[in-house]
Amino acid sequence: MSPGNAEKVSLRERKKAKTKSAIQKEALRLFAEKGYEATTVEEIVDIVEVSRATFFRYFPTKADIVLHDVGDSMVVQALENLPKDDPVIESLRLAIRRLHEEASEAGLSLNRQREELLRRVPELRARVPGHMAQAIPLLASALARRCERSAEDIDVLAVSGAIIGAAIAAWISTADDVSEGFMQRHLMRLDAVLAQLPAELSL
Repeated sequence: MSPGNAEKVSLRERKKAKTKSAIQKEALRLFAEKGYEATTVEEIVDIVEVSRATFFRYFPTKADIVLHDVGDSMVVQALENLPKDDPVIESLRLAIRRLHEEASEAGLSLNRQREELLRRVPELRARVPGHMAQAIPLLASALARRCERSAEDIDVLAVSGAIIGAAIAAWISTADDVSEGFMQRHLMRLDAVLAQLPAELSL
């Protein structure tokens, strides 16, 4: 691919990411104002000024707006930027802590909105564990690049599955907590659960 084409692809991807982010941001604002159930897709597309076809290209259902977490890819990127010789679990815990510490207030607020909806709306809450499990291939690919193995490597799959399983367990154990400071408590629980994974899981 020529440099010119690469720049066009990069620009196109940035525009897509910007549109997806705008849809999610405005939808979450409407959910906070009107309630999740009362907000329609038509209202969301009118506010963002995109077509229904564009909306459904990014979010197959209204629930996917809330389930979508940009933090997944950010954690992977942060993990890949850490020294490859460091233990995987410790590196992951550090990556998560750094992302939270360096996040803007707007980013933290958006995530709190998402997480509160995921806990309060039964339709969304029921989908969280399965949605989190879908991150296993993403994490496996990142770990495979980190240790220069195949994403289908048994060890890579085992570590990826153990990490995501721990994350699901941490979420379920804090899912009833929506009181002040619940996000901080959830992150502490996630860190504590990840810390219990055996050192033998290193790659």
